[in-house]
Amino acid sequence: MTGRRTSLVTSTDVALLRALAQERSLVGASRRLGISRDRAVYRVERLERAFGGRVVEAVRGGSGHGGSTLTPLGDRIVRGGFASVELLDARPVTPLFEPNLLHGVYRRTPTPEVHVEGGLHLRVAFPARDGEKVSVLLDPESVVVARHRFASSARNVVRATVERVRHDPGAVGLTLVVRSLGTPLRVAITEEPVRQLELRPGTTVYLYVKATALRRVGEHPISPARLASS
Repeated sequence: MTGRRTSLVTSTDVALLRALAQERSLVGASRRLGISRDRAVYRVERLERAFGGRVVEAVRGGSGHGGSTLTPLGDRIVRGGFASVELLDARPVTPLFEPNLLHGVYRRTPTPEVHVEGGLHLRVAFPARDGEKVSVLLDPESVVVARHRFASSARNVVRATVERVRHDPGAVGLTLVVRSLGTPLRVAITEEPVRQLELRPGTTVYLYVKATALRRVGEHPISPARLASS
């Protein structure tokens, strides 16, 4: 597999490892990024499967009463990015490009949104021409699931119904399959929140999605400069 690089991990994973290097604690690193410890553990496990080695190791004892530190592999990723590490012993990870590919129409006002067929409207952070047909990819790992609404900076709060909880062989964690206004969506999740939130078919949930978690895909993305000149 020499020469192959991973495209299944995100800049958030690099940020998590950098925070771990500074905080020397998974709890501290997850707080710095604004994600749960459970989600941080999930991301670390995916990284280790993707790169075929440990990126974080536990440290016990000492004046700090233990914590976490980066392995040489984790340090290489932080210093050089994912492109600096060959996938020599990688194992399969949950793909990000199979689920959550949504097609709709871009609307610029009053706020940039993509109107997905079926009535689902999603606020986005990328530019496009008003009325243009676009495709967007929703990162399954960037979705926060709740049973009730709460105050959040996320631009999208999507009400959905759980269809099933899926465990794909060889994958880290679970996949929560939900449906909102006829649109099926998939969320990366672990067993703990499934138990805590009592997620089962028919359960109503709220998905909190930041506008930046919706990435445009396709042949002709448009830059803000081009949009302003058009």
